[in-house]
Parts: sequence; C-alpha cells; structure tokens
Amino acid sequence: MCKYLSDLRLVAVLAGALVCAPANAQDVSSATEADDVEEALRDPSRVPDSDVIIVEGGRPEGVTRSEVQRQARSIAVTGNVYDQPLARFEDRLCPGISGLAVEQASLMIDRIRDNAYDLGIRLQDDGCEANFIIMFTPDSQQAMRDMMERQYWLFEFHDAGAKRELLEPGPARVWTWTQPHTRDGMPVPQARNRVDVPTLSSWMAHSKIYTAVRHDITSVIVMFDTEAARGKSLIQLADYAVMRGLAQTRPSEEGAMDSILTLFDDEAPPQRLTLFDRAYLRSLYEWLPNLPAITKLTGVNRQLRILDEEADERAAAQQ
Repeated sequence: MCKYLSDLRLVAVLAGALVCAPANAQDVSSATEADDVEEALRDPSRVPDSDVIIVEGGRPEGVTRSEVQRQARSIAVTGNVYDQPLARFEDRLCPGISGLAVEQASLMIDRIRDNAYDLGIRLQDDGCEANFIIMFTPDSQQAMRDMMERQYWLFEFHDAGAKRELLEPGPARVWTWTQPHTRDGMPVPQARNRVDVPTLSSWMAHSKIYTAVRHDITSVIVMFDTEAARGKSLIQLADYAVMRGLAQTRPSEEGAMDSILTLFDDEAPPQRLTLFDRAYLRSLYEWLPNLPAITKLTGVNRQLRILDEEADERAAAQQ
C-alpha cells in the first residue's frame, strides 16, 4: 500500500503544490454564522475569543424515520446492505491539498482534521504521507482521465461501471481505494482474475450481527473543478470532501433533510455539514466497522435523536 500512497502523492504534486502538514491556524469552530465562518477561514484572527454555543435541533418536524432511512440509503455506495459493511477509514488520516495557496489549504486541512477528530478517526502527525487528497484543477474530468491512463494500476479493482461514473460530467469526482480486512484487521487479498481466487484462513465465530470482513478506506482523492468551486467557502468545500471521502457516498438528490452533498446543486446550499450529514457520519463510525450496512443506515435516526438531546442539554446550559 505504500506504493499506492506514493503514487497518490505524485499525482497531487504534478497537479500543484501539496500541503499535508497540520496547520497552525486558530480553531474556527466557535464562529456561528455562515459569514463569520467563512471570514474566520480567511482571517483566523477574527475568530471570537469566547466560545459560542450553537444550538441545533434534531430531525425537522414532519420528517419521518422512513424518509431519513431512505435518504441514507440513497447516498450510500454499497452492494447488498444486509451482507456487506459500509467502508470507512480505520488507519490514521493525513489530509493533503493541491491547487490552493498554502494558507487556504492549511485552513481546509484544519477543518478536515477537526471533523475527523470528532468522529474518533485517528490522525497522523506532521510530515505524514497524505492518504486523503483534495485537488483543485481546471478540468477534473480530464485530470481523472489522465490519472486512469498514467496510473492505471490504481483502478485495477474498479469495474467498468465505477470507471464510467468517475468520468461522468460534474463539478467534483471522488476516487476511493478500499481494502477488505478480516474482523481482526488482517488484509484480505483481492482477486485479479477469475482463476486464482484469493483465500485467507482465520478464526471466526458465526454471527448474524456482524460480517466476516470489513472494508477499509485506505486512500482517497477528491477532485474539484476550479470554476465550480468559485464562490464556495473553504468550509463548504472541506465539509463536502469529508462527506464524500470519509464515507463512500454519492451526490445527493433532493431528500427529506438538507445535506452538504447538494453543494453544487442547490441555489442556496448548506454552509457546513448538516444535521443529517453529522448523523450519517456518526452512525458510520460508531461501534464495529464490520456491521452490515443496514445497521449503520438505520442508525442515522438514532444519531439524530442523540443530536437532539445534546442540543437540549446545550440550550439548558446556556440559560
């Protein structure tokens, strides 16, 4: 896998300077309004000294549990939701950004690392090899096509449908490398043909609760068209990348709840990760990584209820 990480770093370096070290900018989490957040990202000195409590509710009135679950299912990239787990990061995360000025890239990295920390994802230290790369390029479609031609081995386990999806017109595209592991973290070889089927022996008790394998996200590249990203705040772009990269998701169509995944579709998109987004990510990264996808998807409703309770507690503490 070190070879692949080096290749990813090379791809980003060829596109522009790669910034992957944690930034020294001040924390922007205390900015409350959208304009304040954007201004804080551009000028960290304007972040208020005192912490401001953000009070948010849970599921909006009129939105049913079934609607939430359908929306979660619609954005999840998975096969059989009853037999396969959702992919997520298990290794330490090291975000890197190519195509932005160092100051802006560092602020986006701070935001990504803060989100990852909140989800319990372990983080790498300074000088790490980037495994979560965001690229800003004039033409992401062409950049992905060039990547497929020059680093073709990175796509050896992507089927024809996945490759076509990566080249579909759009303002952003996401390449994800996943590696199956056993319940205990041993890598499972992937088939390169239909003759030499990989096998792995390990101890495994039969269970209807969890699966025999988990799917680890080991590397991600999120490509943005520079023109499409114009007018979007750094926090919007960082949160969009988090929702697409820390979880294998697809752009969202109209759903019962707002989502940052509509960043390039709505005239007035969300300014950051929404309640639905946070509940989805929380459910994904809660408990075991080898639970069936359906367990994680139904858990979004539970996380919305928890977020509602946390909002009530914050509101009570503020009074």
